[in-house]
Amino acid sequence: MTDYAMFWGCTIPARFPFMEKSIRLVFDKIGIGLHEIEGATCCPTKSIIKVGDEFIWYVTAARNLCLAENMGMDLLTPCNGCYSSLKAAAAELHINHGLRQDVNEVLAEVGLKYTGNLQIKHLVEVLYDDLGTDEVKKHITRPLDGIKIAVHYGCHMIRPSSAIHFDDPNHPTKFDLLVEALGANSTDYPTKMLCCGSDLNNADNPSDAVTLSREKILEVQELADAMTMMCPACFAQFDSKQYLMQKSGERVHLPIVYFTELMGLAFGFEAAELGMDMHRVETDSFLETWYERSKHLESAREHFDLAALRSCYECAACIDDCPVTKIIPQFEPNRIIGDVLYGKLDQIVESPDIWYCINCYTCYELCPQKFGMVKVFDRLKTISCERETAPEGFKGGLQMFMDTGKLGEPTAMRKKLKLPKPPKSGADDLRELMKVIKKRKESGLKSGTGSSSTKPDKVSEDELRENEFREDEIREVDVSKEKQEAGE
Repeated sequence: MTDYAMFWGCTIPARFPFMEKSIRLVFDKIGIGLHEIEGATCCPTKSIIKVGDEFIWYVTAARNLCLAENMGMDLLTPCNGCYSSLKAAAAELHINHGLRQDVNEVLAEVGLKYTGNLQIKHLVEVLYDDLGTDEVKKHITRPLDGIKIAVHYGCHMIRPSSAIHFDDPNHPTKFDLLVEALGANSTDYPTKMLCCGSDLNNADNPSDAVTLSREKILEVQELADAMTMMCPACFAQFDSKQYLMQKSGERVHLPIVYFTELMGLAFGFEAAELGMDMHRVETDSFLETWYERSKHLESAREHFDLAALRSCYECAACIDDCPVTKIIPQFEPNRIIGDVLYGKLDQIVESPDIWYCINCYTCYELCPQKFGMVKVFDRLKTISCERETAPEGFKGGLQMFMDTGKLGEPTAMRKKLKLPKPPKSGADDLRELMKVIKKRKESGLKSGTGSSSTKPDKVSEDELRENEFREDEIREVDVSKEKQEAGE
């Protein structure tokens, strides 16, 4: 993996060392090297230094960038403010040659020269663009399945777009996709792109600094289990300011979790090791929710690839195509799949609702991924059968097959129609085969695979991709046949 010159900024080392701890643990696990920048100062922040003296702002930013350039590495920062300041300064120095010459004349006094020969990257940018979600998933040992997380991007991760080209400045998605790579559900909400209001702390009335944060907290606490972000200034607004709001009697409670803390939990680190007990707003309730849902999901995880199940649930493209839902509105297949994802497998398999799926394959044929909800319901019915909670009608049909090898016996109606006598039944041979299958199961063998597991394969994303590939192959064969028939 790549090594980076690590620009921590001022706030993380001074006020939130637990953020640094989680970053170091996670990046060490991934195998990305972080190297200290000796002599670095404030980035500097736009809201104070640039307003006070713009040229000093450029010189300070360029000096920090020179230090990273001299290390021969790209610069990585976990702070939105530092990212935006350094990127914006670098963008202007790149196009304004007169400014760069003036800045370098000053820097020459301390033996430095800014060349612009490095990339400035946000931590989320490195994880998503350079590392990739698939690589992140490889290190997950305790996925955050069943947890709803509200992502707060913060203004300076994605703006100004003239300097930052990491994601869409108004409708970003990359941070959300990283959260979902950990197994959590990134919850959408109306005020998602609303600023935290941190710079209002520079105004005369400190109480105004919490107005925007309060609006977001009140909304999100009803929708998600926690909020995550990658900006220490935003964290202070939502964690520290929320604590003061609680102390003053306001009924607010939304656990705030820095993103690398979420990663650390999913990678198997304990909350105490990550320093999560140092937050002002307690995170125990969030952790308890996660542990409880994770326990409920253990059974579901045995039968389903939860990532594939979530893809099916969130797609929801075929829910209006199910013919049963048109005549029996209480049958809600998408809701049932969602209940499995949120730890309600036991209730679902005992419910008669799953038996409303009639295996018509309408959802499969209309599914853009050729996955179809029918695969999920087939598995749910199998689990129900194993737990002996299936409907009596189903049990009767299954028992008849096990006893006779058929689901019905010929009647006198055949003779009336002068039809020949049916051929001899192979029920005896089939029963012998069933005995063999039973012995294999008892000995821990699985038919056709040699696996020691007696459980069916999970409904997985691999199966989804295989279905797509198989459909492509079939289409290619059909086209080839058509050409042959046409004499081409």
